[in-house]
Amino acid sequence: MNASGRSVARAAELFGLTAEEVYLVHDELDKPLGKVALKLGGSARGHNGVRSCISCLNSHAMPRLRIGIGRPAHPDTVQAHVLGSFSAAEQELLPLLLERATDMLLDHIRERSQRPSLGPDLSEFLPP
Repeated sequence: MNASGRSVARAAELFGLTAEEVYLVHDELDKPLGKVALKLGGSARGHNGVRSCISCLNSHAMPRLRIGIGRPAHPDTVQAHVLGSFSAAEQELLPLLLERATDMLLDHIRERSQRPSLGPDLSEFLPP
């Protein structure tokens, strides 16, 4: 995941997408588990996968759907937390969390598709 920018840039090239038309969906340590936020552009804020995408796309302009996973209390456990599995209690939250995240992402794409287009029509990828 830390080098995901190569694959993202290749997909953008294949589909003729600009950086502004590429949506990054990623975990966010600085948001509690269950919080979802859409961010339009900006820095990687220490996220290596986002940093890789910024580098490979040569842009900070990608919209990002940030999905909170919470930050562990001890800094030495961050890597294990990010790479580990969800607990049983956390897994119970996932269906609603993923539904909210999907709705937020699709709503934003629908909004953008109503504006005058500067690129390809993404509405064909939306469910009816």
